[in-house]
Amino acid sequence: MSMQDEVFGVINPEELYTLKAFTKRLGIRASTLRSARRAGLRVYYVHKHAYIYGRDWIEYVRNSAERRSHKASQEAVVEAVWMAIDERAR
Repeated sequence: MSMQDEVFGVINPEELYTLKAFTKRLGIRASTLRSARRAGLRVYYVHKHAYIYGRDWIEYVRNSAERRSHKASQEAVVEAVWMAIDERAR
């Protein structure tokens, strides 16, 4: 794929990206990528070179959204329980 064919901000699930190409493609900082790696983004190493498979990035983003949604629903349940306890105490 030539540089003219690249669409910035779009990751192809069937492509393998070097870390440098990946951060450039998404326009993210190295620290953002480091945080994603620590949070579970898979990185493949071949002869001391690191790569990210596009499909793994898409899966990571989907799972991150689900975790945030799940956390928000858990917080809502906890708040509802506390409100019920508060009502009973009155």
